[in-house]
Amino acid sequence: MTTNSADGNGHKHTLRWPSLHRPRSWISHRTGQTRTKLAQMWRHETVRHLAFSAAVTLLGAWLLGQFLPGTHRLATTVDAVGATIDDPVRRYLVAHAQELPITAGATYSIWKALGLVAFVLGALRNGPARFTWTVWGAATVIMVLIGTPGPGRPVATGVGLLTWAALSSLALRGLRLPPLTFVHVDVHNEAPPPPDVQVRTEIRMPRTEPPQFLPYPLPFQPPSPN
Repeated sequence: MTTNSADGNGHKHTLRWPSLHRPRSWISHRTGQTRTKLAQMWRHETVRHLAFSAAVTLLGAWLLGQFLPGTHRLATTVDAVGATIDDPVRRYLVAHAQELPITAGATYSIWKALGLVAFVLGALRNGPARFTWTVWGAATVIMVLIGTPGPGRPVATGVGLLTWAALSSLALRGLRLPPLTFVHVDVHNEAPPPPDVQVRTEIRMPRTEPPQFLPYPLPFQPPSPN
């Protein structure tokens, strides 16, 4: 790409290849929008918490890989815990989905996808997702209880319950139940005592004033005998 010289002639620089200038402007515009969106997302407390949790998890995994020689044992333990929960659920779905139109594999995929989506949205403090996560976890523990054969059933159920409780500390974080309100109602079977009423009879007569006699006008003259 070359430009025409414009020294002293008053003409502006013109691009020899405008087709290369358009993608460059589009990339610059999209880059600015991306930086603005990231800055807006970073203002939310939930995004900062998730980023901090991811950084701590990656740092912890790196430290375990660097300083602990038995990291593979930890990975083996995590896989064993997952198999303790996953295998009974798979057996339960295979045993109870034989006569349904949906296959056991599709049911198992829906179960995993629903749990993942409910966990992620529950960590973002979505109310319906938290309810779904609670029901999903309870159903998973029940399937582990039914699908585990032999004497290992209580242990497998306990492992599933503890794992669900540990994951719920992230999926249900910040959840607060309203305080309970107790209303005390005192009910007596006995009738209340009658009120103390005093009845008194009084007769009131209208007040009459005594008659007033005016004297004869002066001078006094007795009546005439004729």
